[in-house]
Amino acid sequence: MSTSSRMELAAGQITPSGDVTRVALVKPAGSPPAVLITWPAAPSVTNANLKALASVATSVVCILAEAQARLAARGAAGL
Repeated sequence: MSTSSRMELAAGQITPSGDVTRVALVKPAGSPPAVLITWPAAPSVTNANLKALASVATSVVCILAEAQARLAARGAAGL
């Protein structure tokens, strides 16, 4: 039996090379819930131009926004 629960709120690719960022709701036994943001294990690399960097930033913001919306929906549902 697990002493904690974990639910993925959002995940997505942030670079063309496939780097993924994940956001999860973690509920450890005996502790308050927490949001865990997992970044790629190694540095992410993208092209050195404004459009490429903006694409990475947009991807990260969209992932965090999705996680926030799912967390808010759980709160509204009393979960």
